[in-house]
Amino acid sequence: MTTQAPTTEERLSRLEGAYEQVNERLEDLRADVRSLREDMHRGQESLRLEMQRGQESLRLEIRALRNNMILLTGSVWATLAAGLIAIITLQ
Repeated sequence: MTTQAPTTEERLSRLEGAYEQVNERLEDLRADVRSLREDMHRGQESLRLEMQRGQESLRLEIRALRNNMILLTGSVWATLAAGLIAIITLQ
């Protein structure tokens, strides 16, 4: 049994086939990268919108707390004033 060495044409043919496969794989990789970029951009946009909604929610909560603090402070001052008036008028 003798094995013949591949001819130059056969070797070139194999190299061309391998080159075509590499080219196809690169195209697949390019498509994957494009898809990942699009997914990333969509995710970023979604996060940005979620952060904006969260900020607006926090603003509303802070406003409500501020109003409650103003009411509480006013109530404390009114109670103190009424107490002082009662003390002064009873003497």
